[in-house]
Amino acid sequence: MPILRPRLRKHAISPTQLVFGWFLFFIFLGTILLWMPVSHISPERKIDFISALFTSVSAACVTGLTVVNVAETYSFFGQLVIFLLMEMGGMGIMTFATLGFRAFGRRLSMTQQAAAADTLYQNDAAGEFKDTFTQIMKLTLLIQATGAIGMAATLVPRHWHSGERLFLFWSAAFHSSSAFCNSGFTLYPDGLDSLRSNIPFLLILMFLVTLGGLGHVVLNELYRLPGYLRRRVRKPHWISLHTRVVLVTTAAIMLFGVLFIWLFGTGGDSTLWQAVFATIVGRTAGFSIFPQEQLPLPSILIMFLLMFIGGSPSSCAGGIKTTSLAIWMARISSNLRNDANVNLFGYTIDSALVSRARILMAVTMLWNLTGVFILAATHPGERLEILIFEQISAFGTVGLSMNFTAELTGLGRLWAIVSMFVGRLGPLSLALWMVPPSRVKINHPIGRIMVG
Repeated sequence: MPILRPRLRKHAISPTQLVFGWFLFFIFLGTILLWMPVSHISPERKIDFISALFTSVSAACVTGLTVVNVAETYSFFGQLVIFLLMEMGGMGIMTFATLGFRAFGRRLSMTQQAAAADTLYQNDAAGEFKDTFTQIMKLTLLIQATGAIGMAATLVPRHWHSGERLFLFWSAAFHSSSAFCNSGFTLYPDGLDSLRSNIPFLLILMFLVTLGGLGHVVLNELYRLPGYLRRRVRKPHWISLHTRVVLVTTAAIMLFGVLFIWLFGTGGDSTLWQAVFATIVGRTAGFSIFPQEQLPLPSILIMFLLMFIGGSPSSCAGGIKTTSLAIWMARISSNLRNDANVNLFGYTIDSALVSRARILMAVTMLWNLTGVFILAATHPGERLEILIFEQISAFGTVGLSMNFTAELTGLGRLWAIVSMFVGRLGPLSLALWMVPPSRVKINHPIGRIMVG
């Protein structure tokens, strides 16, 4: 008589579960490590579990908000944990999920490869994922290594002659990663205030922040462009529509930010240099060379907008992304011209992408309004612009603060943790959930409602 064996049902892991599972695993592991005494400079600097969780989420979400001073709290081991969390968050969650699958001998399904491809470089051909993934990793490491070498050269006068030679190289590597990953963590107790006069260091930092906010697909195309030009490869366009939209929109946002922040000032001895720095790092990274609380109200409103937009898809930055803004603005322009199609650079944008950008904009606004309400309820008497600044900075994974993060209550810290988490994974989750399963289409009666 044959032995009947129960058939085990294989449950396929969805791309969304893959992303969230690995991301939560790294955050939990980072929290435990940062909570351990080995991560602290001394027993007197020991932090509670919520503070360790806050730092872990902030590093993994490449935000940069902290409730404790990194330089004065964490030992080299703790700083190394933060460094690795930044790399994990900056490289992309799907990148490390892919590494994990390959490490355990499992291959990604075509659906999972397509999800990873959309996250990393927005390519429809999942078969090209392996080659592009490897090239992205190499290019990212090359940029960070080059930035670290340049930063180390600028830090020689500060650390070499004082005997801090090991810290010189560690600081250069850490800040290169923090800048490219758009994180904003720093190893100096006063932030970058003591480096305000080190212009070469700040220029390299801003360059890395800009590259990290463009996205892997743009960097990959720009890296290949000289080869195409040298070989005189005949192509309809040297760069894709996506890259053109990202570059033009990014340049327009930067020009807008520099012009108006310079016009309204940054408080104190306002200069064009401060306006440029505030615009570049204010979109995605949490570095600062002047206190944010000294900004006049018009400049604060400009910072709200810059942080809300953020960087570009498949990049290390948060926000609604430059392409979503471009599609949203093109949609408004089409509606004003009574044009049924949304056009950008001579192309008609697919209606599904237009709908995705519209929903993303609406959900992001609703989330931030809810966050401001929660912060206002848990911090009565605080100025509204400070609460809005903190909420958008957390959700946009920017990391700037008007000297308020350390003042957050327990509930406020938990909400900031959730906002950073959703801000880093929310747009991706929306992208994965935006296309529902096919259903039978039912035509309902057409209804008319007066608007306006």
